[in-house]
Amino acid sequence: MKLLMENWRRFINEQELDKGALYVLNNPGTPLATYVAVLKKYAADPLFDKIAAAGQTDGQPGDEQVSVERTATAAANLVATQAEIGFSNSLADQMTNPVWKPVQKALGLAGTPIIMPSPDNPPPAILVWNGKYILDGHHRWSQVMMMNPTGVVAIDNVMGPAIDNEEEALKIMQFAIAANADQVVTKPFEGQNLMQASEQEVAQYVLENITDEVLQLLVEAEKIQKPDKQLAARYIAGNLPVIKKSAGRFSREKSMPQAGASGVSQDTVNQTLGTGKVNFDQPRPSDVKAAEE
Repeated sequence: MKLLMENWRRFINEQELDKGALYVLNNPGTPLATYVAVLKKYAADPLFDKIAAAGQTDGQPGDEQVSVERTATAAANLVATQAEIGFSNSLADQMTNPVWKPVQKALGLAGTPIIMPSPDNPPPAILVWNGKYILDGHHRWSQVMMMNPTGVVAIDNVMGPAIDNEEEALKIMQFAIAANADQVVTKPFEGQNLMQASEQEVAQYVLENITDEVLQLLVEAEKIQKPDKQLAARYIAGNLPVIKKSAGRFSREKSMPQAGASGVSQDTVNQTLGTGKVNFDQPRPSDVKAAEE
């Protein structure tokens, strides 16, 4: 009898946890970090999988269809959602131009719209909501911003009637990652935050690290008049206020989408969202029952 009662209490507690998780996912006021924490806990749960895939059979088959359109815009038109931008991530490769030639890319010398190198193959465009707010690709964007803020970058623009703001867009992207990958991985922020750096710090970094090759490329792109370190430092440091105006408000470690690290390509996530199957709007167990009927 004691064992029976313990099992019953455990069952009741599990049901309450499920209800609590669904409340978090259904409440528009849930902070993004809390929403992501619940997805991390339940992404591999078989019931979550069923609910998450019931978007076309929940009684409203078109309410969750999200379109992702490839287009382009100037880098300076975009706004960060991530609070931290890595100093080294933004500048190190741009000062030394490794074999994947990120400087030519950022300066637009390799063609436009700009798509920066990435571990993903093919390299993705910057993922944004409403043509403005960056959902993924902050460091690819920040490299262009520091070298060529007027440069035109390729973007994958996320749009849909169920998305009212950038926080909702981030929640939907994380929900779709959970539905596809059965896990949600976010990466901690490491190193110095560019958003808290000064122009003097940036200028000093440029003076100490920029190569002759990069100086020549800046001249070719008509960013400086001659291959001079002082001119380059002044030009690049002068772009810092532009990027700092676009500071985001969400923690990378607690909130920001990382499809690849979670085990699914961003293209797959985008395609799934396009089908309307991802049941992110008011997900309930009853949606699964509708699907089974």
